[in-house]
Amino acid sequence: MADALKGVIIVILLAFVFGVYPAFRQSEVVERNTKLAANAAVVEFVDTVRSKGYVDVGDYELFLHSLDASYGVFDVKLEYYKKNLQPLYGNPDDYSTFQNSFSVRFDGYFTKDILNVLYPASGPSFAEDDPHRRFTMHVGDLFNVRLESEGTTLASRMRSLLFHSELIPVNLKYGGMVRSEAP
Repeated sequence: MADALKGVIIVILLAFVFGVYPAFRQSEVVERNTKLAANAAVVEFVDTVRSKGYVDVGDYELFLHSLDASYGVFDVKLEYYKKNLQPLYGNPDDYSTFQNSFSVRFDGYFTKDILNVLYPASGPSFAEDDPHRRFTMHVGDLFNVRLESEGTTLASRMRSLLFHSELIPVNLKYGGMVRSEAP
């Protein structure tokens, strides 16, 4: 009886060593490659937008195509924060009470606002490279892209099964200050 139990345990361990572990390692490699490809696509898109000073349809569609090539399904969130300088007055009704300082306020525009400019729902139809289909920005404004994976990867599910850990989606954020203005 003891020899049969040892045989069953050995078969289970061999199945784990030769079946489950290599599949787990391979799924981790695929997850890492997906993260690297998605991160490279985000960095390229954001740096292009920050250096141009605008988001245009061609760059956005190239970004989405690059994300598709990473073999991940992502929820893309675009964030734009417009920098507004407001002069400070002792009495807002009297302009002579200017206090020689300004307050900085950032107004946020998000994915829906940006996509409404890139893909207008109504009005005349413009060509893809038309300047009317650009979301323009100014120097000093902030532009960010956030990615969150839809669902979990195979590696995350296997990690959860083997180690009883949480299912962690792929999250990426990249952005910064706009360096140039659109012509």
